Amino acid sequence: MIALSTMLSWNANAQSQVRLSLSMVIDTLTMQSPAAQIQRLSFDNELLQFENYRKGFLPSVSISLSPVSFNRSIVKLQQATDGQYNYVEDYSSSSSAGISVQQKIPLTGGTLSANSNLNYLNELSQNRHSFSSTPFAFSYSQQLFGGGKTMRMEKTIEYKKNDEKIKAYCKSISGIQQRALGLFMDCFLTSLEKAQSSANRQATDSLFRIAKVRYENKRITEADFKQIELQAINNEYLEENASKNFDDALQSLTTFLNMTDNFRIIVIETPEFTLPLEVSLEMVRLYVRENNPAMLNREIRRLEAEKNLYTSELQNRFNANINLSYGTNQYAKNIIDVYSSPSRQQGISVGFSIPFSMWGVSRNSARMAKNNYRSSIINIETEIEEFENEIERTVNGYNHNVNLRHIAERSYQLAQEQYRLTVNEFAIGRSSVYELIASQQEQANAMYKYYTAVRDAYDSYYKIRELTLHDFEKKVELINLFINE
Repeated sequence: MIALSTMLSWNANAQSQVRLSLSMVIDTLTMQSPAAQIQRLSFDNELLQFENYRKGFLPSVSISLSPVSFNRSIVKLQQATDGQYNYVEDYSSSSSAGISVQQKIPLTGGTLSANSNLNYLNELSQNRHSFSSTPFAFSYSQQLFGGGKTMRMEKTIEYKKNDEKIKAYCKSISGIQQRALGLFMDCFLTSLEKAQSSANRQATDSLFRIAKVRYENKRITEADFKQIELQAINNEYLEENASKNFDDALQSLTTFLNMTDNFRIIVIETPEFTLPLEVSLEMVRLYVRENNPAMLNREIRRLEAEKNLYTSELQNRFNANINLSYGTNQYAKNIIDVYSSPSRQQGISVGFSIPFSMWGVSRNSARMAKNNYRSSIINIETEIEEFENEIERTVNGYNHNVNLRHIAERSYQLAQEQYRLTVNEFAIGRSSVYELIASQQEQANAMYKYYTAVRDAYDSYYKIRELTLHDFEKKVELINLFINE
């Protein structure tokens, strides 16, 4: 591993040093970033929505209370005997209280409800009062065919949607980590450039002083002397430019991570390559099938297509709605008698829906539903095939990039050693200025190849990590890292 670090310093005497490693940025600072916090709040809302859906299957209890309702007005009243209208005074007050319980029945798709209420009426004009009550009343309603299956299909879809939201949240956090990775790699590149340009400038400054003495002693030509002077100026320019690029890259990273501390020195640590040397394609496919939200989304779309096809078929065949009710009620002048010997009330209603003649509309609707279902299945199968190809390309790319990274690292080490040897050879007059320039250029090219190989390896690894929601380095599921922490 090449030991490289670069410091950004405004006032080294006043502040302590802050070191940024890739693991610190990815595992700690990214989770505290504004982007991650926004995702977490949105995810919390989605969890609450699913919690509300689940609680919709629990008994729903409601209490109604009307303490006082006063009315004094002239109303029109029709007589039952002769049909004539009379105007009478309505001068009364009333109160009521009640409780109701409602429960969904997933097995049948019906709804069961129970209620009880008490009403009080005070006829102020006649100076009399009365009570009426419904001690208990039950009612049940459901669709004769298909209601239970439809509700169960909806429940399966909702539970899978909740699983998808959990996995989608982990995928979004992984995506934020990839954005932080890109910003960190920008800092890493500019730190490499700054460190190398600083070392090159120091070397060429020393060589320029040596070349000046040689030129004055007529040991090198004016052209060689001017060339080495130009090289020293170019390295000074590169160092200044690299310093500015590092400042800009560092500011982008710290802004993204919301690092508001008043730091003055930051060291960008070279990423220690601890990633797996190889990732198995079969293992990646296994984790993708288990964890990737896109796979679950396709399963949800298939279930929704099946549900839509089923409900369409229900609408185009015989069905019925059934409503049953049973309860008691009573009327009395005092509150004790209103609960004595209540009368029974019962009710049954059945409504049939029979498609008879719709001029082929029902048949066409059924065909449309089947066509939509088949189209959805074809789209899902096509997406799965394309997704499998993407997985294979990503895994092959990672394994290839790991090999390139090791080659590029060794090449960079050799290029650095060769440049140092060339500098020493030039200092004692055994190499020309053009060999020095060529060696420096080879070092720069090797550095960019090394950086590109490192970045490509990490990019492809974190892409696999996002696809599988599994950290192959830590051997842990991202759900355990992001949710069950």
